[in-house]
This record gives sequence, structure tokens and C-alpha cells, in this order.
Amino acid sequence: MSKLTDDNKTWLLSFVSGQNFYNKKLKNSGDTETEYTRKLKHYCDYVKKSPDELIALKLEGLQNPATEKEFQAEELLENYLDNGGLTPNVQLGVLTAVKSFYSSTRGRDLAKDTGENIEVPEAKKRSPSVDDCIQLENAMTCRRDKFLVWFLESCPVRKGTLRKLIWKDLKPLNDKDVPYWISVESSRLKGHGKGRYKGTKHVGFLHSYAVSKLEDYKRELTEREISYNEDSPLFMCYYSNPYGSVVGGALRQFNAIFLNASIVAFGDDIKKHFSPHDFRDVISTVLQKPTVKANVNLAKPLTSHKPSGIEATYANNPDSDYLELFKMCLPYLIPETTGELKAELNQQKSENEKEKQENAKTIEAMKEEHKKDVEEQNKKKESLAFRYLNWVNKVFNHVESNSNQQEEKEDPEDSELDLYMSEAGSVLFPNETEEY
Repeated sequence: MSKLTDDNKTWLLSFVSGQNFYNKKLKNSGDTETEYTRKLKHYCDYVKKSPDELIALKLEGLQNPATEKEFQAEELLENYLDNGGLTPNVQLGVLTAVKSFYSSTRGRDLAKDTGENIEVPEAKKRSPSVDDCIQLENAMTCRRDKFLVWFLESCPVRKGTLRKLIWKDLKPLNDKDVPYWISVESSRLKGHGKGRYKGTKHVGFLHSYAVSKLEDYKRELTEREISYNEDSPLFMCYYSNPYGSVVGGALRQFNAIFLNASIVAFGDDIKKHFSPHDFRDVISTVLQKPTVKANVNLAKPLTSHKPSGIEATYANNPDSDYLELFKMCLPYLIPETTGELKAELNQQKSENEKEKQENAKTIEAMKEEHKKDVEEQNKKKESLAFRYLNWVNKVFNHVESNSNQQEEKEDPEDSELDLYMSEAGSVLFPNETEEY
């Protein structure tokens, strides 16, 4: 822990309200303790009031309802949020910390609508691809950090959990594709298993490629003469510094490691400046692919979440079920298989495109044939119509010229009428065999 963090904690515990806040909300909370204490101190410094004075201000407001003092504590905080030169994300962080502080003193909560006008832009998700991971690995300066890349890609845990992992968390599996698995209880996850985080767990797996980097990391530890046992931190410091890092202790500077590697790998492309948290969506993204067809809600323990709804009743699924889910993701996680998968998908796409083109040609040929049939039928109909008019004229002339004659003999035009009707029937009703 850094000297600055120690100073902030000492400052907080020097006040009665600060002690209440620490004991009820911050104790054993790791990063939350550091961040909330720092933000509360910045707020107190800005408004020139101690934690105890902030509580007294709120108490005075409660004692004077329907007056200008009633919401003076809320107005003081909102004035800081509006005029403190903070970005929306920092505003939200300060609001959360200060509200948490007030809620730790029974009956002194701030009004629920305090800070409701803060507009936080929607977070942009950056989920690294396999190619991104390869470039990050190449940019890392030691084998420990190369393993870290593929560990998070294969087993995406939060930064706070990373620091608490130990070597015996790696449990062997008799599986060449997935040699290790990890099960992390809720006490080492976000929320520490309390409140809405009760019952959470993390079930994770290391694929073969990640394990190959693990073996490189082990050899590096031996070369650096850093000893470890099953209770040692999984990710170990190589150097000591004034900020709390000790050789052989738990690694802490995860964000800095990834930022430095991202700058080397991707330059000024900030969309590619990854942090450990960006790996949280890798497994979830793969599970949503149509070719995987997995129940993402049921698979939430793979990302330290608890299933919701009806799937929550299956939260204690056998770990073998999660292994099967993870294996469904392997073609999209391992560099060698992703190349093969891309080739297979490209081939399938090419075959589908070829089949589509052939079907289009067949359809065009059928359309052309139908068009010719229609044109031929129309020509026959036109010919029959012309012959019919000629026949009508002949009959009319014949009747007119023989109107005064009473001869009992066959009309010379009857044979021509029979012939016409027969041809018309074959054109108009081509599927009928009856002669007309």
C-alpha cells in the first residue's frame, strides 16, 4: 500500500464518522477502500469541511424541514459536482463515494435525487480479439506478462481478483485441450458474497495455449531465482518499489502493464489501449456467436456473475457442464484454431456463394424458358384470332350469298370450323386431351 493511501486512511480514521464509514463499508474492500477514501478526501478539501462537519450539516438540515437549510448538504455536493471541473465519470464516482459515506451514518442519507443530472456517456466496450492478444503478447517485456495476456483471455477475472489468486488455485484436469481449471469463491470476487453478490462464484479454465505460456513463466521465475509455493501469489512482482510492491509478492500494476504494451503494439490508436477489464467480455462475446449457441445467462459463472431468472436455480451446475461450455469457445480463443476456423469459414462462405450463383443461373434459365413459352403461346393466340376473324367473314359471306337457297347438304365451311376449334383447344388448354 502506498504512503498516500496510508495517509488517506489515517485521515479518515481520525474522525468518528470516518471510522463508522470504514467499519461499515470499506474494511477489507480492497480497491473500493482506496478509491472511496481518496474521493471523499478530495471532496472535503474542496468544500473545506471534515467528515464530521459534513454529517453535522446534514443533521442540521433534517432538523429544519421546509427551510433553506433542509437540503444544504445535497446542494453543497451538487455545487462541487457542477463546478469542480470533473468529467462525468469522475462526477459519478465522487457522487457514489459521498453518498456511501452518508449512508453509513444511520438516518443521514442524502436525498435520492442528488446528482441526478449527471450525464455519463455510454461506455465503449473494447473486447480484444485473438489477433490483438498476439500483438499484446509480443509487446510484453517478460514471460509473466505474456502469460497474463492469455490467462485473462482464457479466464477473465476482475483486477481485484487477479491479485488474490494463488498457485494452488490452478487445478489440473486430465484434458490436453484444457489442462487446468480454477474455482474462485465469492469472498475473493466483487462484492465479497454480500447482498446481491451472495452466491456468486467464478469457474474458469486455461486452454492449452495459455498453459504453454504458463510453463514459460515458471521457467522465468526459476531463472530469476524467485521461489514460490502453492500459497504464493500466482502473478508475482519482479521488483520492489515505494508503492508497496515487493519481490515475490502479489503483482499490482496490471493497468500500467497493459497500457504500456498497448502503446507499443498499437501506437496512438486509443481504441486498442486495452486494460485487464476489457478482457471481461471475451468469453461472453464468443458464447453469443450463432455457431456456439450457448445459454449466456447460464454460463455467467465463467465471468464471475450469477445467473438470473429461472437459470438461477441451476447456479450449482456441475463444473463439468461449464467445461463443456468452455470447450465450445475454444475454436475462437486459441490462435492456431482461429486460423483454421477462419479458413474453414471462408471456404464455407465461398461454397455458399458459388451455390448461390449457380441457383441464380438456374432461376434465370427457367425465367428465360418461361418467357419463350409465353411468347410462343401469344403468337399462337394471335394466329388463331386472325384465322377466326377470317372464318367469321367467310361464314357471313356464305350465309348472305345462300340466304334464299334451301339445300340439304353439309355446309362447306363446317370442316374448317371444326379444325379451328381443335387448334384453339390445344393452345388454350394444352393439358387437356379432349378435342374441340
